[in-house]
Amino acid sequence: MSSGIALAPNCVSTFNDLKLGRKYGGIVYRISDDSKEIIVDHTLPTGCSFDEFTKCLPENECRYVVFDYQYKEEGAQKSKICFVAWCPDTANIKKKMMATSSKDSLRKACVGIQVEIQGTDASEVKDSCFFEKCTKI
Repeated sequence: MSSGIALAPNCVSTFNDLKLGRKYGGIVYRISDDSKEIIVDHTLPTGCSFDEFTKCLPENECRYVVFDYQYKEEGAQKSKICFVAWCPDTANIKKKMMATSSKDSLRKACVGIQVEIQGTDASEVKDSCFFEKCTKI
């Protein structure tokens, strides 16, 4: 909580539902309107497509997304839980600073994240970028 922004009580339990029970395909988090806590904005259904995930990234607002990325490698179906810090260049500077300084509290509370991706525009959150990060040894 380095920025003074707390985590809402359901942030970690919702993550655990994704990680342990695969109840969701993704979780979209945001900073509350009063800037006091990180909250679950909405969830994505299990098996949601990559396009569905990218549609959750607003053009001018910061978000954190945990996404169960599904991919094929050497003919085998695989998945990795990815943490995405979405902070577009077009977002309000104060909100970008708040989102950046609050990211670690959520990231560290969600134990089991395998890959972290930071995006400031659409080119940084393409399927090919995820595939490359997920298949690195």
